[in-house]
Amino acid sequence: MASHDTLGDARRLGFALPLDDQLWLRLTERHHADTLFERIEAESGHLAGAFVWAKNPTSESIQARVDAALQQFRRGEGWHAELLLDDEPIGALWLHDLQGPGGSTEIGYWLGREWQGRGLLTRALEGLHRHFFEGRGLGRVSIAVDPRNARSKAVPERLGYEPEAVLRNAYPAPDGGPGHLAFYGILREGWEARPRPAQRAPLPLPRFALRVDDELELGLLERGDVPALAALVDAEREHLRPWMPWAGDLSEGATRGFVEGRALPAIAEADGFEAGIWWRGRLVGACGLHTLYREPMRGSLGYWLAADAQGHGIVTRAMTAVTAKAFDDLGFERVDLRTDVGNARSRAVAERLGFTFEGVLRRELWNGQAFADAAVYALLRSDWEALREAGTVP
Repeated sequence: MASHDTLGDARRLGFALPLDDQLWLRLTERHHADTLFERIEAESGHLAGAFVWAKNPTSESIQARVDAALQQFRRGEGWHAELLLDDEPIGALWLHDLQGPGGSTEIGYWLGREWQGRGLLTRALEGLHRHFFEGRGLGRVSIAVDPRNARSKAVPERLGYEPEAVLRNAYPAPDGGPGHLAFYGILREGWEARPRPAQRAPLPLPRFALRVDDELELGLLERGDVPALAALVDAEREHLRPWMPWAGDLSEGATRGFVEGRALPAIAEADGFEAGIWWRGRLVGACGLHTLYREPMRGSLGYWLAADAQGHGIVTRAMTAVTAKAFDDLGFERVDLRTDVGNARSRAVAERLGFTFEGVLRRELWNGQAFADAAVYALLRSDWEALREAGTVP
């Protein structure tokens, strides 16, 4: 796992999307709304001339915007993310729509006043174009601006966007009247024809992920992952069946049901998360944080890994990252790991993580054929802080 010294907390603990070697997007989760409100409130004099929602922001109004964006992510139609320079939030980007391959999306953005005039927004959008056109196969990206705002118009013009249309009286302008929207767009072939700066970093997977290290990331599962995830489960069926009862008949349809019915609602509703494990660019398993309770905040770790990916420390690194997310970002007081008493490999993982064995819950698990006893291991916040202070976090 990356240490505090090599990767800042905002990226280490958030679901991040690199744009270049310094600029990142961090998916805005529900618990980020309060700090986002503070930043917007501090910038309201600067932002109010461009956005109605920035004129008189409240913690409730910003929370509502965050919740709406997470529901948009759940539907696969877009997202809201904070723009980070190294580990410092400097603005935000969001999508009004996100279509599938060959389709389009519309970008919205703001940048803090002190960060303007340094080419950061242009760099961020250049990086995002790579994700859209190379990673997701989109056919068009658009930006809509107030045609009276010269600074806003200059951004798409610098990036080679072409003027497409001006929609009259299309939105509530910050001055209280109806406002026009000038749409600029760039097509995939136009983007490919443009000279582009040398890339500062290789293109990672086009997804928001906990970036564990250079070869391991835990990416939030989306609808586009269903075929690959179902194929992996099918290939690993016999390996997983003794411990994962769902592996016996998890069709592609059932996998889609899991992604749409559990994984996407979980991140949208702050009910833990489900992530694919990508190792060296290959999907090799899945992990998550589930069975949450609020008072005190606690939950359980879960994971599975392909047979040929075992023996490389993947699970230990992945579960350390999930545990850090739980304690250092989500404010958990307890994390546990429950496994079949006969699953020696999983019990060894809990022990390597520094979890304490608390006992056996009899007939707690259904393994697909019979009820089995569950060995329960747990880590408390005080345990986690002691491990980190001692430098013994795996």
